[in-house]
Amino acid sequence: MPEPSIKLASNSTPFRQMPNDMDIDCGVVVDEGVSLEDMGRRNYDLRLDTASGLKSRSEEFGYGDNEFRPWKVGAVL
Repeated sequence: MPEPSIKLASNSTPFRQMPNDMDIDCGVVVDEGVSLEDMGRRNYDLRLDTASGLKSRSEEFGYGDNEFRPWKVGAVL
């Protein structure tokens, strides 16, 4: 895999439904009142940690090898 894939869930439902494949729950901004500044810091810190060697959730569970696709084969609508 050329690089880790860090996934941000836009709301808490998919984050809870796919705990092995999502890295950050952005739904806490609405659900828990986390500030956008704090959410941005969490995002930045995770990216920095991942660039320093921390495995993303999909890498930890072995999904990482199938994450990168430079293009889709076949018709795209």
